[in-house]
Amino acid sequence: GLLVTRWVYSGHFPLSDLYESFMFLSWSSSIIHMILDFRNHQNHLSAITAPSAIFTQGFATSGLLTEMHQ
Repeated sequence: GLLVTRWVYSGHFPLSDLYESFMFLSWSSSIIHMILDFRNHQNHLSAITAPSAIFTQGFATSGLLTEMHQ
C-alpha cells in the first residue's frame, strides 16, 4: 500500500532514486516470500528471501543512504 501511495503522490513509479529502489526490492522480495510460503510451507528459498527483505528494508531506512549521497 505504501508503494502505491508513493507512486500516486509522486506521479512516477517508485524507482527514481536509491531509497525507492531499495524499498521496491524489499517489498518485491517480501511478496515473493509470501507467495512461495503459501504454495509450499517447507520451501527452502524462504531462507534467502526473508533475510534479504529484512536487510534491504533496514538499509533503505537507515541514514546511510543520505550519507552516501553527500
